[in-house]
Amino acid sequence: MSLILKAARYAASAHRGQMRKYGHSDRPYITHPARVAGRVAIASGATEEMVAAAWLHDVIEDCGVSEGELLVAFGNEVSKLVAQMTNPSKKHPELNRARRKAMDLEHIAEVGREAKVIKLADRVDNLRESLDDPETPPDFFKLYRAESRALIEALRGVDSDLERELEELL
Repeated sequence: MSLILKAARYAASAHRGQMRKYGHSDRPYITHPARVAGRVAIASGATEEMVAAAWLHDVIEDCGVSEGELLVAFGNEVSKLVAQMTNPSKKHPELNRARRKAMDLEHIAEVGREAKVIKLADRVDNLRESLDDPETPPDFFKLYRAESRALIEALRGVDSDLERELEELL
């Protein structure tokens, strides 16, 4: 079985029963990694490992899957990319949002190009879905836009097409 198909099936199983937030709560969560993986697949320099990692990018944070489990199932490159995509602030819920997001921004600025491309595709999808959802709280959307502006500056020079998409959404 191809690595990408295996990752898609794994992600679908891991996210089973999860739904998107706000007005899209009728949508299975797996629609998000599917869109991110599709966008990564057409990015310049995309690899099979990047697309697989895009499918899996939220399983450590949201599904209780360990990096070790991903290493066994998908090998070093995919598990490393997913770990790089995982926000370290998830281990620090006691911190306020501003400090957690600063920690996550510092982390993503230091990872490799492949993980940064996935992160850009992830943010484009999240922002597009928030814009499309009339139930997204305006205060949250304003904050998320500001965080997205900081993110794009930290990832500048990684993928001009994704950067342009994100800028257009902002």
